[in-house]
Amino acid sequence: MVSHEFRTPLAIIQSSAEILDDYLDRLESAERKDHLRSIRKNTRRMAALMEETLLIGSFDAGKMEFKPTLLELRTFVRRLVDEVLSATERRCPIELLAAEMPAKVQADERLLRHIFTNLLTNAVKYSEAGRTVQFEIGCAATDIVCTIRDLGIGISEADQEWLFNAFHRGGNVGDRPGTGLGLVIVKRCVDLHGGEIKVDSKLGEGTSVTLRLPAFR
Repeated sequence: MVSHEFRTPLAIIQSSAEILDDYLDRLESAERKDHLRSIRKNTRRMAALMEETLLIGSFDAGKMEFKPTLLELRTFVRRLVDEVLSATERRCPIELLAAEMPAKVQADERLLRHIFTNLLTNAVKYSEAGRTVQFEIGCAATDIVCTIRDLGIGISEADQEWLFNAFHRGGNVGDRPGTGLGLVIVKRCVDLHGGEIKVDSKLGEGTSVTLRLPAFR
């Protein structure tokens, strides 16, 4: 699966590079920019795939650990939303609803980054362009509580049973790229953080993922 997912972006990068090399002087400025944009996009896609593969290897080898530090959660999630918007070329707006919360929480920033980035990226990937993704986050007692909602293609009941199995992908994903590792990484990060994850989805109506993560202050 991983090998297959590498082939497409590699082929696109090679094709664009060859066109730029052979026809640079004859291409319009807009065409050159399109090829460069394609190279950047597919390089990011390959980097993300490699990151997923290495993460799974780290989990399997027992090298990922829970390392909490004091974290300014509000600043962190705002920055992360900006990063996801940039990485997805602002395909879908992300509405951040941040409730009142302490200035700092005790949490593992690396695990939170993997969790939120994967969930937000999935929400954008499986939604129609322009549809809003909602990211609601706050604190309850000693926990971080968040919900990420989209109005995308949804997940069938049959596929929901296999959500956290490596390499499983929904039957309705079409030609959207992916390996089926994203939610596996999310689940393992949530488990390391001592938290809980709940997925509610209806085919054709969207998906809602709710997390509860201990954040002792």
